[in-house]
Amino acid sequence: MKLIAIDLDGTLLTSQVKPSEEGIAEIAKMLKSDEHKVTICTGRASYDVRNLVGLDNLPMISFNGASVIDGEGRLLNETPIERKIAEEAVQYLHELDVYFEIFCPDAIYSPSRGEDKLRAEMDVLLSSNPGIDRDLLWKSAMIQFVQFGIRQVDHPQQVLQTGSSVYKLLVFTYNERKLQAIQEHFADHPYVHTTSSADHTLEIISTATDKGKALKFLADHYRIPLSDTVVIGDSYNDISMFQIAGTRIAMENAVDEVKKLSSAVTRSNNEHGVAYALRHLI
Repeated sequence: MKLIAIDLDGTLLTSQVKPSEEGIAEIAKMLKSDEHKVTICTGRASYDVRNLVGLDNLPMISFNGASVIDGEGRLLNETPIERKIAEEAVQYLHELDVYFEIFCPDAIYSPSRGEDKLRAEMDVLLSSNPGIDRDLLWKSAMIQFVQFGIRQVDHPQQVLQTGSSVYKLLVFTYNERKLQAIQEHFADHPYVHTTSSADHTLEIISTATDKGKALKFLADHYRIPLSDTVVIGDSYNDISMFQIAGTRIAMENAVDEVKKLSSAVTRSNNEHGVAYALRHLI
């Protein structure tokens, strides 16, 4: 038996941020057999994954590995950001005046008027780069606002006072200097680190969290050796999986760092690359 871990954005999801129908069909076939275990391994929230994928009995590694649940939806493991560290990080992002989201087990909390903030940033960027496609630029931001489970809050710190686990903080900004400043601010932090799965974004997660560690946990849970694990992905937050899995399949649209670690390359996310990999490369 093999454990197959499949990323979402840029992998199972097309550039229209919709699941590949062929990919979903192939995963559904595998879930009905006893030959393989399949899991979605993503930076997205588990409830967002359920809404997007629509498959039952699907184990999930979500929030970039901060939560691992089995096919019945039972929580197997979590690695949230320490409460005090989350409070300090939220305060820092608030003072830096960037759009960010707080990912919790029940919802994604977003400061109110975040869309206005991003539109203002986009206008500044376009004023000095008039050749950039406005619609394409805004489309990347709209992905944040259509996530399942997102809620707006006036005071982000109040979310932390509820005692809910904080799985990750996601920053979206068109200001590259601020993005770089955030990355540098947390570069040597002992309790959190950063990763990214798309342009203009940065994710802050516990140092105990990454997709590779979560994949190893799930493989151990199912008593499947890492040599019998398969990963399919495309971006920087998939690298930790590609460093440990037995078979590593990069999407044709993957970043070079992922392709260098791959044992095979499949078609792009817009060409049903996951379905092709499941049919012909595994």
